[in-house]
Amino acid sequence: PVYTIENQMVEVIRRHNKDMNKREAIAKAVEMLTLVGIPEPEKRIKSYPHEFSGGMRQRVMIATALSCGPRLLIADEPTTALDVTIQAQILDLMNDLKQRVNASIILITHDLGVIAEICDQIIVMYGGTVMEKGTAKDIFYSPQNPYTVGLYQSVPKAGKTGEKQRLIPIEGSPPDLMHPPKGCPFSPRCPHAMKVCLEKPVPMFKLSETHSSACWLLHKDAPAVGKYTKGVESVG
Repeated sequence: PVYTIENQMVEVIRRHNKDMNKREAIAKAVEMLTLVGIPEPEKRIKSYPHEFSGGMRQRVMIATALSCGPRLLIADEPTTALDVTIQAQILDLMNDLKQRVNASIILITHDLGVIAEICDQIIVMYGGTVMEKGTAKDIFYSPQNPYTVGLYQSVPKAGKTGEKQRLIPIEGSPPDLMHPPKGCPFSPRCPHAMKVCLEKPVPMFKLSETHSSACWLLHKDAPAVGKYTKGVESVG
């Protein structure tokens, strides 16, 4: 908070570009601030973080991350603590920049709305384990893991005015990662857990060329439950 935006951005830019002098680094910083939509970048670069709104600070962070020309940008909860309007602006910015700077983005978030807005490929994780992976269409329209289904059911749904809706929470608590479950990490909370789920780690079952899930319900010998589709156990 005691360093200006210029100080912070120039340090990062020069650390990754050893041959760049300070003047060139400042010019690069101004260019990146312009790219992310900061008004009057030549003036605002002299400002301190507290002189920016939350959304503008997030734009500065994105500008700083992109200033070194990365091929991959890792965004960990980029819209947390932002109101809905600013959140939409940041998502639009990230979608635009993804195309303009030709960079891929790994988005880490628990917000399903954000995922639906920006992601092409999705990996669902629980307890440090990949539970399901596929295209956005696969995951949103044909979830094949009880944890993924539980996430959807626990999200408030838009309904008619005055209509009361009961949320369906995921019962239980997250696992202790110091003493993880022997089998599937979600088995203690899963409404469909079988004996094998508690005792044996789950392999990934291939459902299509783009979709796979780690759930024993997908095994060819498992009992039929809901809309779960039998898959082919992945080898290796």
